[in-house]
Amino acid sequence: MIPVISTWLLHQELRDGKISFPDAIKFFAKELDAIAVEIPKTTYPDWSPKGLRDLKRLLHDHGLFCAAIAAQNHFNCTTHFERRREVALTKDFIDHAAFLGARVLNIFHAGWGDREQGRRLAAEMLDCLRDVTAYAEERSVMLALESHGPLTDNVAEFRQLFEDCPSEYLRLNFDTANLYEGPEGNLKLLDLACHAHVKATYRDLDGKEHDAENERVLRALKATGYRGTVTMESVEGDPLKNLPGAFAEFKKMLAAL
Repeated sequence: MIPVISTWLLHQELRDGKISFPDAIKFFAKELDAIAVEIPKTTYPDWSPKGLRDLKRLLHDHGLFCAAIAAQNHFNCTTHFERRREVALTKDFIDHAAFLGARVLNIFHAGWGDREQGRRLAAEMLDCLRDVTAYAEERSVMLALESHGPLTDNVAEFRQLFEDCPSEYLRLNFDTANLYEGPEGNLKLLDLACHAHVKATYRDLDGKEHDAENERVLRALKATGYRGTVTMESVEGDPLKNLPGAFAEFKKMLAAL
């Protein structure tokens, strides 16, 4: 399994100007000895053609490959216009992923909103998913659907999405913390994984926090033959101080599985 560091771990520091994006990439390469990075949309300031060229060159200069980018889209918008805007955004990020040579593009189905809203809009949201998946097939970009928000926070409804939108280019971003069913739910999704996110804990439907049992779940994922990218997505305390030690332990844990 390939350990990945995410710029999301520094999103507050980037937002508050405590570190610049180029310095964050340098920090990952020099201080963490990382080889792969994941970049969510809101952590990089310029997705224009020039900004993409600058990003590609920056990663190359520091010997990092782009494991994933994330569109951070939302298909559970209440109006048709807003949903089409999110489809257009996602297609733009499919193009960005192709240009950067990203292993996958992480996408949300419903990154926010209440559960009933998601169910009311299920048909409209599915149309959006089918549209972007068809475009991903044309561009040969793998979509990693995140277990994040209504319809994707539980195994039954999540698997149904893959049945309703079958494609070899639509797979799962295997997240150890976003299902309310926790580790037992994740173990039922192993066959769909094309990328992974690792956090220390998850919350059940009542909001109670539990251990995500990362070593057990990731060992089961590895037993399927998975040898892909795995992103560390949580760290305690100040990330600029604590990431070197935490990422070293993360890499050691993956190597020992």
